[in-house]
Amino acid sequence: MRIRVQAMGLLAALLSVVCACDKIPELPSFEGEDGNKAVMIVVNEGLFTTNTAALSVIYADGTVHYDVFRAVNQRPLGDVAQSMAEINGLYFIAIDNSRRIEILDPKSFRSVGSIRYGRAGSPRYITPLTDSTAVVSDLHNQLVTIRTRPPYRELEYIELPFSSSGIEQMITVGGKVFCTYIDRGIAVFDAAKFRLSTMRLIDEVSVSWAQSTAKPVVDHRRRIWILSTKRVDGIELPRLSCIDPVAEEVVDELLIPIKKRGDLKRGDLMGMPGYNRIDIDPSGRRIYLSLTEASEDNPGAKTRPLQVIYTMDVDSKELTRYLPLPEVKLMYGMSVSPEGKVCICDCLDFTAQRGYVRVYSPDRGEEKSYKVAVYPNFVFFPKS
Repeated sequence: MRIRVQAMGLLAALLSVVCACDKIPELPSFEGEDGNKAVMIVVNEGLFTTNTAALSVIYADGTVHYDVFRAVNQRPLGDVAQSMAEINGLYFIAIDNSRRIEILDPKSFRSVGSIRYGRAGSPRYITPLTDSTAVVSDLHNQLVTIRTRPPYRELEYIELPFSSSGIEQMITVGGKVFCTYIDRGIAVFDAAKFRLSTMRLIDEVSVSWAQSTAKPVVDHRRRIWILSTKRVDGIELPRLSCIDPVAEEVVDELLIPIKKRGDLKRGDLMGMPGYNRIDIDPSGRRIYLSLTEASEDNPGAKTRPLQVIYTMDVDSKELTRYLPLPEVKLMYGMSVSPEGKVCICDCLDFTAQRGYVRVYSPDRGEEKSYKVAVYPNFVFFPKS
């Protein structure tokens, strides 16, 4: 997300002081000869316009390197790291305000190439198309196809038809690309022949700006679940919509009941936090989503809601209260590890200080918090 902060110069100066005071730990062996492998890679946006995007690496022994790209490559990652995808055994990092895709070797974190846009653009999310191409969503109402094997380069800028909206998150399933097209529906493309002329829209699912950065997930039956809302009796209800990728249609949904503010009691569902997030467990059977609850009886408009993680069984659609997060100041990202641990990116209060990744074990207790870089928004788990 783009963060525009007043007094930018003062905050940038404060940020440089904070980072300078932290000793950068020695890099562990990337090859894992010492048994100390990377277990989490954290994408940190950094403060907008200050070139402070960073990759933080959390190792098996608990060591944290909060800016590994800079240490390895002797240069900053760029301005606003938006997302990361693993394609063809390499890491592709979308650097939003730098108009660049950075490509990294996963063992050494060395840059093996970069794709710089030749025109205006703000790369957001990346999903593969073929074994040599991918598509990147963009804030400039366009999609950009890129080459994911040497020579790395942009291929085509595809202007979208509706100027008032755009595409954010995307997922490739069964040779098709499903995209959250803001206020329009779910756009569907054929991956091998990616053409605007063949785009289809599933307009039953309308995704607003608030839900557009919540990633689609795939369950154990290879169905796609997407977070959206649906207006019922004057209330915008959170909704999980299930799409059959073969039929390209909605086959199931869960409407999450929330109450009007004047009728709230302690523990009642109020809605979703400002940054809506979902993920799915390794079995593909349980979806995790962030909701908010009333934290006291008859709360007024100024009451701070409690952030809570709920789970939904994808077969029974049973919704269960799972994990309250009273200690989290601002949840900016959520990921579920291969071991079923919930990892929360806590940005604290958006004052350009380094945030935390808070890890919760499957029995719901906070296991540990790791201090990372500025504005962590996504946790990636290396396959080995």
